[in-house]
Amino acid sequence: MASLCMASASAFAQSTDNLTAHLQPYGFFRTYAAFDTRDSKAGSEDLFYYMPYDKTNNAEGKDIYSNPAFRFYAITSRLGLNVKGYQFGSMKVSGKIETDFYLMNGSTASLRLRQAYMNLLWEDVNCSGNSISLKIGQAWHPMAADLPYAINLESGTPFNAFNRSPQIMMDAYVGNLVFTAGILYPMQYRPTGPQGASEDYIKYSLVPETYVGVSYVSKNILARLGTEFISLVPRHKLTENTQNHYAGTKADDRINMFNPFVYLQYADGLFKINAKSIFANGGDHLRMMSGYALYDTSDELDYKYTPLRNSSSFVSASYGKKWQAMCMVGYIKALGTQHKLPVDADGYSNAGSIYYASNGFKNMNQMFRVTPTLAYNIGKLTFAIEYDYTKVEYGDLSKLDDHGLANKNKRWVENHRVLGMAKLTF
Repeated sequence: MASLCMASASAFAQSTDNLTAHLQPYGFFRTYAAFDTRDSKAGSEDLFYYMPYDKTNNAEGKDIYSNPAFRFYAITSRLGLNVKGYQFGSMKVSGKIETDFYLMNGSTASLRLRQAYMNLLWEDVNCSGNSISLKIGQAWHPMAADLPYAINLESGTPFNAFNRSPQIMMDAYVGNLVFTAGILYPMQYRPTGPQGASEDYIKYSLVPETYVGVSYVSKNILARLGTEFISLVPRHKLTENTQNHYAGTKADDRINMFNPFVYLQYADGLFKINAKSIFANGGDHLRMMSGYALYDTSDELDYKYTPLRNSSSFVSASYGKKWQAMCMVGYIKALGTQHKLPVDADGYSNAGSIYYASNGFKNMNQMFRVTPTLAYNIGKLTFAIEYDYTKVEYGDLSKLDDHGLANKNKRWVENHRVLGMAKLTF
């Protein structure tokens, strides 16, 4: 019996050692405190910040959104597990699963899935020194993977794309170049349309979201150029009776949209700087201030749609290690629809025919943000404070022009946010 116990203990120790050799837990405890001078559009208990609300006066002439506010949360604490060290023939296998406590059930924070994917790697393909990797599962969208230097939860959104999606993504490494191509499925960050945000628009499209891009990687420089393509079906069937057809009849609606971008990064010692610019065409599933619009209903079974475009850019920099200074500057300009919209007798288009990102407002004309940040790092412990100044130019929503732009009665609205963060990484 003693021999059996010793053998069992030895086998258990070996299996435990083997398991820990393949698993690497990681994560952090993170607490945010935020103060705003104005009510704003924001998610994740107001920590994921988008933009201040437009001025809206009540009967007394007072702005109902001019309300200072404060909140204090630790719901973005994270737990992850890297899997590594497996090999089958010439194929190396690794993976990742990552969660945080963002999902709120009343006043209780619950775990939700952030990433879960496997990565298959073939090195030195055909003895050429080049490699190919294949990522399968939920991971960062290639257009959102490069973030500005800041501590805020939104990571520069909506000036930067923000999206994690189920995907099959291939990277081919050839010298200093990386060629990327793959398909994605917008699940958590869903496109908008006549029924609101829904995955039905791409589920019934039968055409997956597609990405292609190329990157240049050297010691100090990282450069990317790529585009995302998405084909949506706003109506796959009629939802009500029409003059010539009954509800449930198959519809042939479709809109195709491209979202190209360019990214540059330079790093040398303690100094880093990066910049990204996205030309958004209906990129609302990327958390861009965009969408699309209906402009032709002459065919009951084949409505015509046009992308709503904007230009979104940021530049950010970081310097230091123990004391770290960072700053991001972002700018968005609404460019209107590609195709002209029908207008009424006064020359204004119908805002109800525009399907817009749920995190923004159709009457936004332009917007900018500046976020200076100071962080103090002690090993794995970080304390930081950030000042976010956001200013938005709104127009009259009832007087959109024939490209869906709010150019009438424009006014600026601003918000001052002070964000504090404490973080312990493990």
